Amino acid sequence: MSKPIIIVVGTRPAAIKSIPVYFALKNANINVILCATFQHDDILQQVFDIFQVSPDVRLDVMKKDQDLFYVTTAILEKIRDVYKKLDPSLVLVHGDTATAFASALAAFYLKIPIGHLEAGLRTGNIYAPFPEEIYRKYISQIAQYHFAPTSLNVGNLLAEGIDRKNIFCTGNVVVDALFWMQEKIKTQKLIIDTNIIDTVLACKKNKQQLVLLTAHRRESFDGGLVRIFKSIKAFALNHPDVFIFYPVHPNPNVLAAIKQSGLDEISNIVLSKPVPYKELVYLIISSDWIITDSGGIQEEGMSLGKKVLILRDVTERIEGVWEGLGLLVGTNEKLITAGLLALYSMQNSLHKPNNIYGDGKASQRIALMIKTKLDKKVKTYNIKHV
Repeated sequence: MSKPIIIVVGTRPAAIKSIPVYFALKNANINVILCATFQHDDILQQVFDIFQVSPDVRLDVMKKDQDLFYVTTAILEKIRDVYKKLDPSLVLVHGDTATAFASALAAFYLKIPIGHLEAGLRTGNIYAPFPEEIYRKYISQIAQYHFAPTSLNVGNLLAEGIDRKNIFCTGNVVVDALFWMQEKIKTQKLIIDTNIIDTVLACKKNKQQLVLLTAHRRESFDGGLVRIFKSIKAFALNHPDVFIFYPVHPNPNVLAAIKQSGLDEISNIVLSKPVPYKELVYLIISSDWIITDSGGIQEEGMSLGKKVLILRDVTERIEGVWEGLGLLVGTNEKLITAGLLALYSMQNSLHKPNNIYGDGKASQRIALMIKTKLDKKVKTYNIKHV
């Protein structure tokens, strides 16, 4: 049997974006192993359940009150043993997580080739997003293959001296997952929580604008979240025809900011537990507009033509802002208020899907490129090589 390719995931977003690649590699008859560090626990398992996938290897590193020091070292030590046992021909990591960084570093130490999914995203500020920006930059320096979603990402890599023959512009795999999930929801092959369906239907009946809110960024813990929540609270009080649905991240810093701001006191803001990915996609599809500090939701919302208020000072996904689909407001209360009013006034604008982040075929391109590297006889059609 040929040496396997190992895909390593640890968080919900990384799993959502990596599983389409896992499927594509399997469809290409490539020996591929899915390794889950479980940097996140239950919410990662939800993704595997939705996609009906079981990881081949589990590291189960998550523990209560874990920090970056623990997560990085725990993964580094455990993944070393996995690599030594399985002797992979290639390790694929996604994006900018501690799992991606530690898994890539371990592969580098063992001189195993690394492929970086969602490569080349940059803000130019190593502390925003933190620590993700620096994880991406470090992985780029040790990876052999760079799968960049957009031409801007390609340019970032070239500017850092990455060899152009190792950069491939593929589109973003998150769009693959989004379109897959959208089709499953549309054809009712996935069952959506009836409480969430009822919430959406009630908004439509009451002629309220439905707004999806997510906020949990680490760099906003020091007062930023409180400013965000106070601004949203004031807006919601003055606009009862807006209904804001907020799946709350369980981080204690987020919960403390909610209490301090009084966000949980407003009748047209509903706070819920984190929702599974299928419900999240249903909410994105159903929403009139979105407020978020999530990178993935920026891409998913804009791919479906939704306007997005971005709660970051900088974004590594600036293409959507340039396209006019996103407003970058950070945690500045005046900018947030102005942005809320701007998107509120666009309630009747058409939601036209936008392919700036991909066309839903990135995984196929990545699998074909990898197969080409493994089998020199395979033609390289459909790969946009930069």
